[in-house]
Amino acid sequence: PAAEPAVSTAARPSAWAAPVSAAGAPNLHRVTPFLYRSAQPTKAGFKSLEGLGVRTVIDLRAYHSDRRRAAGTSLRLVDLDIKTWKVAESDVVAVLKRLRRREEGPFLVHCQHGADRTGVMMAMYRMVEQGWSKEEALREMREGGYGFHPVWKNIVKLVEGADVDGLRRKVDAE
Repeated sequence: PAAEPAVSTAARPSAWAAPVSAAGAPNLHRVTPFLYRSAQPTKAGFKSLEGLGVRTVIDLRAYHSDRRRAAGTSLRLVDLDIKTWKVAESDVVAVLKRLRRREEGPFLVHCQHGADRTGVMMAMYRMVEQGWSKEEALREMREGGYGFHPVWKNIVKLVEGADVDGLRRKVDAE
C-alpha cells in the first residue's frame, strides 16, 4: 500500500523529527537530542548509530533480533515483540517506560520501515511526554515523511482513542 504523502520540506514544522544522514540507518530522524527513530539498521548502521552517541536500541519488530547486526558494538539491545496489526496500549507503556530510563539513552526506536510501529510510539511519546495534541501527533505520524501506511487504521484509532492522562499514570507507575 502507498504511504501517506509527506509535507514538503519547506512546510515541515520545526518541532517535527529532523532527518539525519547516517550510513546504514535508513529513515533516520532525531526526535529529541536523546531519541532517534529509524527503519531497520544494517550492520554498518549500528556502527553509525553508535557514532551518533546512541546507547540503547529498541527493536519493535516481532520475530526478529538485532543481535547479529549489532555485534561488535557496545549498544544495549531491547527486543519488543510488537505486531503492526495488534499494537496495544501495554506496548506503548513498555516503550515509554524504557525511554524514561535516561541513563540508558540516547535511544533509537526502530521497526522494519520506521513508519508504522515506530510512528505510533513516537506519536504517543509526543502526547504523553511532550504534551502534544492528538491532532499534532497524528499529523507528524502521517505527513512527516516517515512512510506511514494508511492501511494500518488500528494505529490511527489507537492514537485517536488514547487516554493520555491514563497512559501517563501507567508510565509513571513503578
